[in-house]
Amino acid sequence: MAKRRMFSLDVVDTDKFLNMPPSTQGLYYNLGMRADDDGFVSSPRKIATISNCGIDDLNILISKGFLIPFESGVVVITDWKANNYIPKDRYTPTRYKEEKARINEKDSVYELQTYIENVRDVYKPNTECIQDVSKLNTQDRIDKDSKDKYIYIIDYLNEKAGTHFKPNTAKTKSLINARLKEGFTVEDFKTVIDKKVEEWKNDVQMSKYIRPETLFGTKFEGYLNVKSCTGTTRNRFINFQQRETGQTEDELENLLLDNKNVPQ
Repeated sequence: MAKRRMFSLDVVDTDKFLNMPPSTQGLYYNLGMRADDDGFVSSPRKIATISNCGIDDLNILISKGFLIPFESGVVVITDWKANNYIPKDRYTPTRYKEEKARINEKDSVYELQTYIENVRDVYKPNTECIQDVSKLNTQDRIDKDSKDKYIYIIDYLNEKAGTHFKPNTAKTKSLINARLKEGFTVEDFKTVIDKKVEEWKNDVQMSKYIRPETLFGTKFEGYLNVKSCTGTTRNRFINFQQRETGQTEDELENLLLDNKNVPQ
C-alpha cells in the first residue's frame, strides 16, 4: 500500500470544506491519511476518537458529501481519486470488495449506486444539513438542527476572538443548552461575544476569560446587559483598588467577572 497521501485544493480549498468546524476538517485529513489505496476506511469511529474529534464531526463529513457510509461501518472518501493518484506498482486493492462494488466513479468522484437504507444511525446522512442555509435567518438555522447551534455559536466565537474552541464538547453543549432553555437567543450569544471580545481581547489579564465556560456560564445575563469597560479603565481600577484595599489581583478579577464595582 502506498505510504503517501495527497489532498487536492479543488476539494479542501472550497467554501464547502472551509466552512466546516476545524475539528471536522482535521478528521477529514486523518481519515485520508489512514485510508487504503481505494479510499476505504475500516474504523472511522476509532480514528475520530484518537484524533480528538467526535461522532458529530463524522456525521458532518457524511452530510456534506465528503464520505459515503456503509452498513458494515466502513466509509469511503468521496473525492479519493481527485485527491490521490497511486501508480500501479504501488497500488494494493481494497479488501472491501463488496462495498466497492456498490459505488461508481464519475469525474474522479465516487457515487453510491443505490442509497443504503440500513446504515447505522451514527453514519446516516442528515439531509437537512445539505439545504442552502444561507436563505434561512440565524434563529431558523439554529432551530433546524440541534448540532448547528453549537457549531454556529462556537464558530462565531472563534472567528471574533481568534480562538479554536470545539463545538462538540459536553461542557460547551451543556452551557449553550442551559442558556437557550432560559430563553436567550443566538443573537444574545453573539452580543455577549461581541461585547466581551471588544472589552477583553487586548487585555493581557482578561483575554484568558474569552472562553465558553466564562462567557456562557451563570453570569451570561449580566454580560449581556453590562456596558463595556475598556482595558485602560480596567487597569486603572485594578491599580487603584490594589493600593487602597490590598486585594490580590485574582480577587479583583473576580470582581470584574461579576460585573460589580466596574467603573462605567
